[in-house]
Amino acid sequence: MPAACLTPLLAQVTAHSPDGWTDKEVMVYLLSAVGGTLLVLVPVAWGLVNILTRKADRRAMRLEGENRALKRTIEELQDGEELTDAHKAVEHVKAELGQVRAQADGFQKVIEGLQGERDELRRERDEAQDRYEAEHRRIRKAVQKDGTTWTEKVLSTAPEFKPLEPDGRRTPVLSILNLKGGVGKTTVTANLGAALARRGWRVLLIDLDLQGSLTSLFLTDSVQDELHKRGRLAGDFLEASFDSEFPNLPDDFAVPVLPGVTCDLVPTTDEMAYAETNLTVRWFLKDAKRDPRFLLRKELQLKRVTNEYDIVLLDCPPLINISCVNALAASDYVLVPVMPSKQATDRVTILLQRLKEFHDNLNTDLKVMGFFANRTKESDLTNDERSRLAALRNKCKDTWAAAPCFEAFVRQSAEIRKTEDERRPLGPGDELYPAFLRLAEEVEKGLPTFCFPAARPTPTKGALV
Repeated sequence: MPAACLTPLLAQVTAHSPDGWTDKEVMVYLLSAVGGTLLVLVPVAWGLVNILTRKADRRAMRLEGENRALKRTIEELQDGEELTDAHKAVEHVKAELGQVRAQADGFQKVIEGLQGERDELRRERDEAQDRYEAEHRRIRKAVQKDGTTWTEKVLSTAPEFKPLEPDGRRTPVLSILNLKGGVGKTTVTANLGAALARRGWRVLLIDLDLQGSLTSLFLTDSVQDELHKRGRLAGDFLEASFDSEFPNLPDDFAVPVLPGVTCDLVPTTDEMAYAETNLTVRWFLKDAKRDPRFLLRKELQLKRVTNEYDIVLLDCPPLINISCVNALAASDYVLVPVMPSKQATDRVTILLQRLKEFHDNLNTDLKVMGFFANRTKESDLTNDERSRLAALRNKCKDTWAAAPCFEAFVRQSAEIRKTEDERRPLGPGDELYPAFLRLAEEVEKGLPTFCFPAARPTPTKGALV
């Protein structure tokens, strides 16, 4: 303890101390007293210090625990916020993942659709390849046929030929045909039809020649153009029939051409060439179910034709094309005009051979009514012409059992050209008209009597087809 602190205490002790104590003794006494006091006070103080220290430590520990708890709470709160953010992030990712999966599903469907389209295109390609190969085979076959369409197999769907019968069809169909051009087929068709019409027959003429000469004999160019624009030509009829449109030949295509009598014409123009090509190609390529060889057969055997006409004359082209085959498939008879020259008579035997093949394949009811001399040199046959016709008659016997030669003949005359320029057939007062009347009489002799107009009941307009 410092001396400055002990001085007051020393003064008090000296004042009350026994007499005779020295200052040293008093100092010792005081030190002893202070030491004893300190011995008592120090443990107490130490204990108090310890108590306060422990209390402070407990408080510090409590505070530290509260601090740790607070930290944990803060951390938990922080962790909760992070979890919430993380949860939100996870949900966002899940949503985006759902969108991606939906897009993936969409893409998968698109891929599957594209794969389906690819498979369909492959199938169509294979089918197209098969069709191409089949059509290529048909084209090769058609080329190898060289136009002999009549030798193709007749399907069961082809219309059956109805022969002439007293109680059935009584309108004969007659084809005027020669494979040699320039023999006067068109002239014969027009004037024979006119002669039969004036003899009381209701006549239907059908122009099947690609040149349209029969049409030009009766109709002006402007009328032909109008009929072409309206689709009222023979080629239009054939194409519409091939497409199963069921056109009405008498009502929609027949044009009256001779005043005072029933003589109608189904006209044609050079557009028939396109119809011919179209029908032939489409048939060989199997583009339709109908057989184009029997379109006229089906129509000419319907009551709407047989009730309106007593006879049908077909002006055929000088080659056996689709039009000609149609005519022969629908005909009961073939009439062959021939010029009495070597070149022309030689072609008749070739024609008869073709007709024999045609008869055996497409129309077993077809008959050759006969052939007759046309465009002879004189008003009577010369010896050379007679000998040629006789030789032709003998040749025909080897090819066709019945191919008679008509007695009637028609000489070459400028009068025919004159009447054609006037767009009319020969008539009463014309020099050559009696020759065609004789030809008409011989044609009548070659027909069954039940076909004659007098033997036919009067038809009712609009009768059931």
